[in-house]
Amino acid sequence: MKKKKKIVLLAVFLLIAAAWGARVYWFNQEYPDVERKTYALQEEAELGKDIIDYDEMDGYFATVESSQIYEYADFLTEYGLNDFTERYPPERIYLLKVRLRNTDNTETGVSFLDWYIQSNAVHEDINLDLYYEINQIDTYSVALRENSEKEFLLPYNLREDFFYPSEWENLEDYEMWLTVTWYPTKKMLLLK
Repeated sequence: MKKKKKIVLLAVFLLIAAAWGARVYWFNQEYPDVERKTYALQEEAELGKDIIDYDEMDGYFATVESSQIYEYADFLTEYGLNDFTERYPPERIYLLKVRLRNTDNTETGVSFLDWYIQSNAVHEDINLDLYYEINQIDTYSVALRENSEKEFLLPYNLREDFFYPSEWENLEDYEMWLTVTWYPTKKMLLLK
């Protein structure tokens, strides 16, 4: 009786494992990995019909014009924000100067809240409080007029506990990208 029970349990386990494997195989065939496209610093990326958070940004183009890493206190001093306070300030700021261009879109805009910087292991979000202060605007979503462009300063938090010590000490050489679309093509603008 015990032997039959073991055989039945093994058969049930093998059936569940086979069903799970078939489901994983089907899912991978149905939903393949996204294509990734990277752009060099100062190279313009067409956002096109690729989406981020369900929004198309057709007609918009983005370029990282420059990038610089600051110690947090140095950043505040350079931008005259000496009285600025945050509840949990980061140790450093990755400041990007981004040029946004609109050729013919009259329907949508771009949400900087959905853009993030990443490496192979790290994902960092925009610091909205600093973004509002240094750009002197009160919204993270922007819509440009047709045939216009504008530069924005995008400050991203860099927190030491998200990096290995060797990476933290050499952040200037650490490869990171600004991710501006997710699907079907993940477009990533190199920061160095």
